[in-house]
Amino acid sequence: MKRRLLLLALAIFILRSGVSSGRAAAFDVGKFPVHPVPHEMREENDPTDQQACDSMGQISISYKSGNAGPPSVGLRITDPWGRKIGYDPRAPKAWQELPIAEGFLDCEKKEDIASLDCTAHIQICGPVSGTYKVEVLPTQNVTYSISVLSTSQSTRDQVAFRSTNSSAEYSSEIREQSPEILQLNYSRKLGVQINLHRSDSQ
Repeated sequence: MKRRLLLLALAIFILRSGVSSGRAAAFDVGKFPVHPVPHEMREENDPTDQQACDSMGQISISYKSGNAGPPSVGLRITDPWGRKIGYDPRAPKAWQELPIAEGFLDCEKKEDIASLDCTAHIQICGPVSGTYKVEVLPTQNVTYSISVLSTSQSTRDQVAFRSTNSSAEYSSEIREQSPEILQLNYSRKLGVQINLHRSDSQ
């Protein structure tokens, strides 16, 4: 029998701002400051409520590492407007500067296995189009994997409103003293596929 556990000891990882969620409500850490963005960059609007996720698109990121328990890596994601969300287990430190987004840790324990199998998640509602910087922050030498699911903005055609889904995956080995930088390309536009790859700067 599987049990879904949210670890109180890792409550610092819960990142919330304006989202109602049963799994995270007990660990609400409130709103984080949002850095001002130059007016000329705001070609797309931010979401104002959870319902906007259905019409403005979403990005869902899941990651884990090759060890028992919580991941031995954290992610810090910077959107095209310079706002951050994520968790650095080395500090530890958390960021949540996006209008509607959250992070949480999901752990499962099976009766025949003593250790926990944990996956961390970051979900962004109404993400803006552009290139996202994804920093992988390790606490030890370890393998890790990242899975991304995205939904485009809902667009009306001659029949009805439609949106498209896409996915990307990335896995690698990482050293404790060598964080990696990845790039995540996303567009709200219907039919555009998401792309996750290692940054050219590395």
